[in-house]
Amino acid sequence: MKGKILEIDGTGSWTGKYGEMFTYIVRVKTDDQIFTGEVNAKSGAVGDLPYKIGDEVEFEHEPASEPQYNDKMKIKKEGGYLSGEKSEYKNRGFALRFAADLAIARIRATADQAEFSKTEDVIDQADKFVQWLDS
Repeated sequence: MKGKILEIDGTGSWTGKYGEMFTYIVRVKTDDQIFTGEVNAKSGAVGDLPYKIGDEVEFEHEPASEPQYNDKMKIKKEGGYLSGEKSEYKNRGFALRFAADLAIARIRATADQAEFSKTEDVIDQADKFVQWLDS
């Protein structure tokens, strides 16, 4: 769904397996309805969130499993990614890093390291691995 953020209120923090997390209650207005839900973030300051009041966002709303809990929301700004959503850009970054690591490992394993003494040689090797990954 798409909507506009009306309100963001911090409600506290908690510690989980990824360290300290902060909880916010966010209200989003669509064309015909207002949704309220809980969002968790690593940032403790509302100003550090990737979205702010007035932003047009895409979001998912999940009703609470029990009446004593808040509804949950996942929010992304236009062009961003919802948590858990696969990112082609992110996957491409992993592939490029993998290619660079392979190139460096190959260079280290080469008996004649003088052959790979220039940065351009490392980049050339990484490019070859990227082409291989893309094929």
